[in-house]
Amino acid sequence: MARRLGPVDRPRILVLTYLVALAVSEQIVDSAVAHAPAPPVPRRAVAAALALFWLAFVTMYTLRAALLGIDHQAESLLRRAAVATAGISLSWLMYRVLERTATASLRRKILLTVSMSLPFGTAFATVNVLVFYVIAPMPGADCNVDAPCINHQIVVAISDLLISWTFVFLAWGMLCLSLASAAATRLADSRANAHRAAARVAEIRALRYQINPHFLFNVLNSLMTLVRRGDMAEVEVMIGQIARFMRYSLTADPLADAVLADEIDIQVGYLELERRRFPQRLQVRVDVTPQAAAALIPSLLLQPLIENAVKHGLGCSVDLVLIQILARVLPDGRLEIAIEDDAVHVGAAPKGMGIGLKNVAERLALQYDGKATCTAGPVSPSGFRVVLLLPLRGR
Repeated sequence: MARRLGPVDRPRILVLTYLVALAVSEQIVDSAVAHAPAPPVPRRAVAAALALFWLAFVTMYTLRAALLGIDHQAESLLRRAAVATAGISLSWLMYRVLERTATASLRRKILLTVSMSLPFGTAFATVNVLVFYVIAPMPGADCNVDAPCINHQIVVAISDLLISWTFVFLAWGMLCLSLASAAATRLADSRANAHRAAARVAEIRALRYQINPHFLFNVLNSLMTLVRRGDMAEVEVMIGQIARFMRYSLTADPLADAVLADEIDIQVGYLELERRRFPQRLQVRVDVTPQAAAALIPSLLLQPLIENAVKHGLGCSVDLVLIQILARVLPDGRLEIAIEDDAVHVGAAPKGMGIGLKNVAERLALQYDGKATCTAGPVSPSGFRVVLLLPLRGR
């Protein structure tokens, strides 16, 4: 007598659960990454995982039925497909619930997965029993022998499947978490690599001042002029300023943060060097509130902005130029830094962001995850202004 195809066997389900859980365990990342907000898992990947899982379910039991010579294979296949459809729907619903917890901690995600596994496993076991034994019982099935018909028998049949499928949905939930963790890890690695590259670019731009022949020529020429005048006190001051500027630029870590007051101080020293080249043409004004002065910003961030003001402001004008460094904390808690000049340009004035300013904007976008902005443009009646808006960070 041919065997009847009944509900899913627990041993095979437990083996399948173990294999899925084993794959999941290799994908879960450390808690530091898992606690970070994860990007949405590509739904194509989730759909592919669902398709493979439930296709394996249908295929495995269809082959089992064929090998064992079980009767009514076509009818069983239709019922099995209906049950698999219900499983796909429940699995997708579980994924969507977990998708909404992207910003939650790993512990909370795991607790949610565990708490959902029992009701989802119960729901699937109920659908399985109802489809095979109540809604569309197999042709010729004997209610007293082959299939549960009364409520008590139905409950017993559901309970037989409940534990197995609870673990299956638990494994599915852990797989969803592993996919989200893997996506978060890839995104974090990508951002870290991009940030390191941007910081290295900033470092190279800073070092350019130490090896830039034009910059060194101007500094040495200014020193020679002071020596010829016999103004040794000014020579000593200028040499100290050069040494301080070069030491800070060489030792500053572009991957670390710096106190805004220190960054402004070193840039004012650089402007003092430039002012000795243009003693009658450059003025510097610094207006920084105490709260803003204590804030942390990426090191070497201001140097391209000061360079921009000197090169495109002072360098393109024949009049007295005022360069201002302004910083304050806005009522909404953000840090505002502005570099502004009032140069009247002899030629065409800059209209937007050049390469240096674009590098600053890209570095801010990478380091602050899109929460910082860099805007630049001409101001009325003359001059150019660059404004940075950053999340306020302190020591």
